[in-house]
Amino acid sequence: MDYNNLPLDLGLALTTNRAAMDRFVDMSDDEKEEFIERNRSVMSKKEIERLVNSLAGEDEEPDLHLENVNEIFKGPSIG
Repeated sequence: MDYNNLPLDLGLALTTNRAAMDRFVDMSDDEKEEFIERNRSVMSKKEIERLVNSLAGEDEEPDLHLENVNEIFKGPSIG
């Protein structure tokens, strides 16, 4: 398969979901092409996440929220 045909947003979404990426890698080239073509019209971030989660067999969104990374650093200061 020529990964240059993989839409960038789909490729990035796959890298954030290890189970989906493993499933995608295990697909045959024909299955990969069909998956990409079937979902080329997906436009929003939510749709892409739903698509990738469905590939991994997950029905709900993961509990990982990277929208507000600053929340990671909240807490008592060191000094």
